[in-house]
Amino acid sequence: MKRLVIAGLVVVAVGVVSGSAVASDTSNAVSKANTSVIYDSTPSGGLPANLPSYGPEAYAFASLGDKITFTGGPRRLANVVATLSSWACEHGTWWEKNCVTTRGATFSQPITLTIWNEDRTKQLASATQTFNVPYRPSASPECGDGRWWNGTSCFNGLANQVTFDFAGKHVTLSSTVVYEISYNTSHYGPNPLHTTGPYDSLNIAMADAPRVGSTPDDYAWANGAVNADFEGTPAVQFNASRLWKV
Repeated sequence: MKRLVIAGLVVVAVGVVSGSAVASDTSNAVSKANTSVIYDSTPSGGLPANLPSYGPEAYAFASLGDKITFTGGPRRLANVVATLSSWACEHGTWWEKNCVTTRGATFSQPITLTIWNEDRTKQLASATQTFNVPYRPSASPECGDGRWWNGTSCFNGLANQVTFDFAGKHVTLSSTVVYEISYNTSHYGPNPLHTTGPYDSLNIAMADAPRVGSTPDDYAWANGAVNADFEGTPAVQFNASRLWKV
């Protein structure tokens, strides 16, 4: 598979199981001791400063996901961790090279995860949660081009993770599923908002291939079908409960 490059922005869901809550990127209702990783395309060794990414506003899609096959183990879904890349600035913009962000500042963002059966004819689950997504850090003088400096390198985006909680939802997964991540931006997403906001500079982070489980090809799914314009697979982790009652 070709190595992905970090994508830039050209800035200018609803289902069987649903929930709405403000959640942090570390929230997990089920203890890790009681879960097994059945699919993982997130980076090994911890979250890096940033990752290659695609965003709905920049790449004109309503949803992005993939068809995936799980490794052996339990199938009662506990949670799904999705990796994002935030290019949004609290003040200014990344493309104007005048980004200013207060340390720790976030914006509230509803995001939907929908899971289908293998041929995408039956919805198995859907969850919409509102997350506190961090703005990317301010432009750094060390970079001189509007990017931020992490002490080693310069970046436009900031990698971060959100967790969709399915504890207590009693979702049992088949061995192969199609999943989709979606959220609204000015012009794209399931229901475009027709107004600018930090969501226009929010991307879905990508990986070359999963470390646990598998995908059938080198391309992600966009708008409900495999699409060769989107190389790689979104960086996500599916965790299943070892407990019958969650």
